[in-house]
Amino acid sequence: PDFPPAQSPDSLRAPTNVAPVGSVASAPQRFAKPKRLKAHTVTSKSHSIPTVPRDKTGRPILPLNVGIMTVLSLGQVCLREHFHTERYIFPVGYEVTRRYLSAKDPNQEVTYHCTILDGGDAPKFQIIATDQPDKPIVAGTATGAWSVVVRAANHLRNRQHSNSVSGPDFFGLGQNTIKHLIQELPGADRLRDYVWQTFVEGGDGRPLGGRHAAVAPALPD
Repeated sequence: PDFPPAQSPDSLRAPTNVAPVGSVASAPQRFAKPKRLKAHTVTSKSHSIPTVPRDKTGRPILPLNVGIMTVLSLGQVCLREHFHTERYIFPVGYEVTRRYLSAKDPNQEVTYHCTILDGGDAPKFQIIATDQPDKPIVAGTATGAWSVVVRAANHLRNRQHSNSVSGPDFFGLGQNTIKHLIQELPGADRLRDYVWQTFVEGGDGRPLGGRHAAVAPALPD
């Protein structure tokens, strides 16, 4: 099946209970459980990463292949509240591409163009498949956007696989080299909740793979 129509930003928000007009808002229910304070689960660590190719001014040369991701743009850090978490920074204008199963042709893999947009009070995550350029997927989280792709691709192939997915990883935001380059953006050191990580370019002799994926300039098509 093709992708369903893109959801509007309003439809992505959780429903809110609203008291009927003329009624008096009731006191909080006695049985409501108090919210737990979220524990800080991210710690600052040092990571060894491959050397990043740079120009004479020290800027990374883009487009850049980082494992299966191709970084087209790192975007700009946004200091508004919901544009970062303890673990991730969501720069506006960040663009990457990667290959994944087509949701239109069961025999094909296609390129998916992933972009972080400015949604005003929060980022919006957009995915466009090269074989369905007129059907962008936009969601309020990276996981929400990629779940649409994974679910459609599995359904097309009658696969009983889990549709769960780590959206930030599928956007490349979990790659240590990409995290390093985003941390270098102006303003990244001013983010309130993000837990800073230390990255050392050049590796330490360990084989590259996973979050230490190989890095190389992307060749033109």
